[in-house]
Amino acid sequence: MPRHREPEAQPGATRALAIALAWMFAVQLLCLVLWNAVWLTRAEALVHWLALGVLPPALALWTSGRAPRPDRAGG
Repeated sequence: MPRHREPEAQPGATRALAIALAWMFAVQLLCLVLWNAVWLTRAEALVHWLALGVLPPALALWTSGRAPRPDRAGG
């Protein structure tokens, strides 16, 4: 019976995840500061954090995971 092998991580995937998390936390901190300074309401801070802090890295990581790997192209 063949053994199941875990898929190998793409080069740079860990770095991309670290950058995405750093971006999320930086935008979250900025929204928190703007909310605390009464520049944004609580709802506005949440919407800005979701739109600017969560969606861009999530979409970038999702599309990078869907790209075909060069070593497996062409069968």
